[in-house]
Amino acid sequence: MLDRGRLSIAAVCVGVAERLIRDSLAYAMERKQFGRPIADFQLVQAMLADSQTEAYAARSMVLDAARRRDEGELVTLEASCCKLYASEMVGRVADRAVQIHGGAGYIADYGVERFYRDVRLFRLYEGTSQIQQLIIARQMIEKAKV
Repeated sequence: MLDRGRLSIAAVCVGVAERLIRDSLAYAMERKQFGRPIADFQLVQAMLADSQTEAYAARSMVLDAARRRDEGELVTLEASCCKLYASEMVGRVADRAVQIHGGAGYIADYGVERFYRDVRLFRLYEGTSQIQQLIIARQMIEKAKV
């Protein structure tokens, strides 16, 4: 049951990250600085690229672990890996989204401000990141004994 819950939280993290990326990209394309959209600036592009890469990695992990679970495999290790990575990832994506939005990232007119606060819960719910680390290490040790 915990594996399913951890995979569900990881999937939600991926969805939230993808929403934050879409919102950040749209904002970067419309917000102008020095007469150009901020999406033209390389540091903004780097933040978008890092966020997209991490979200893609998390999505791939979740899909792989969910497929394995659906096939009847025990996925305790994989579910904890997904939950740990995805919950930490969405925190980083939210941080970058606020950075891209600048001062507007703190204004309630944009969803980024709310997501920035809310995603912190994902690192706590269904076992903290530190608990996931312990589960992962213990699973690795158990598998190495066999």
